[in-house]
Amino acid sequence: MDLKQGDLENIILNALWDLESDGNERIFVGDIQEKIKSPNKKWAYTTVKTVLDRLVDKEIAIREKDGKKYLYRSIKNRDDAGLEALKKVVRQYFKNDVNELLACLNRLQTPYKMIAERRNMAKQLDETRKELASR
Repeated sequence: MDLKQGDLENIILNALWDLESDGNERIFVGDIQEKIKSPNKKWAYTTVKTVLDRLVDKEIAIREKDGKKYLYRSIKNRDDAGLEALKKVVRQYFKNDVNELLACLNRLQTPYKMIAERRNMAKQLDETRKELASR
């Protein structure tokens, strides 16, 4: 199974997973089309069908004839696909060392922690100023 997808493939695959997790067992192209539409963009039926067929060709989804239409289902759930993708990232970029990945993620998270800490400090300082001003 090749889990390498383009952006629209990811959008459509996530819509398929969302519909499946909502309990939908009969998912048609139109269901996916409706799920991914936004105020700014409505994807053409043929575009969505072409991308779903590409996901079938890549063995990420399966299709089943239902009258004149096709039903679609994912082969792997979101967690399994994500795990497979993470394994590939660890192998390609972190020499198969999960600890290297975790160290990288920690470095990524550090600026966000610092921002949150500074916001909390500023909030506490502001509250202290207000308390002193009210005395």
